[in-house]
Amino acid sequence: MTNLAFALTDFLVVIGAAIGLWRLWPQRRHGEVRMIRMGLVLMALAALVGTIRFASGQIDGPLATAHGIASSYAAAAGLLLIATGLALTAFRVRLPAGVTRYIRMGIPVFIAFLLVFPGSDTLLGVLPALALLIGLAGAGALLTRRDWPAGLVWLAAFGLLAFASLVIGGSRDATTLGLANWHIYHALLGVWAVLTGEGARRMMARPGG
Repeated sequence: MTNLAFALTDFLVVIGAAIGLWRLWPQRRHGEVRMIRMGLVLMALAALVGTIRFASGQIDGPLATAHGIASSYAAAAGLLLIATGLALTAFRVRLPAGVTRYIRMGIPVFIAFLLVFPGSDTLLGVLPALALLIGLAGAGALLTRRDWPAGLVWLAAFGLLAFASLVIGGSRDATTLGLANWHIYHALLGVWAVLTGEGARRMMARPGG
């Protein structure tokens, strides 16, 4: 029963990402939106591996290893893709379509290289925090231009992510609320994924988006 509870809360992230992707479907052709969508897909895949892991009862073993790798990859590559897509649009950085595509494909390849390159753990640990700062800066840029509908949703998304990661995430295995931390953390990630999709939809719906 405990394993099922873990599987269900991991699946909340999958559901949240699916809703976020659905909200972005009309703007799917924009290069920046494709970055954000790819980031959400990576988050969903990591959570799906976790869902399968716990549903099959594999607390340890190959699926546990795969879940850890997928989560680390999504935390770095997924968040960086989302934050970059937001920043390019919020700061009105206009790049040729080919350059945007290279960035979109280059980030996941670079993170994959770091995962297999010895001694890169420190850099991998810094990248999610960097993505968080970029995301908050992007939200701030939208708000300074009085783009309240998009800016406030993005600010809520990255503020929630900061709370989930710094307050809940760092202790979700053992301390504070015990195992409940894991469930709270993943529930918040599910909400964050929905806010990410909605924030991007509103951002692209504005004039010049």
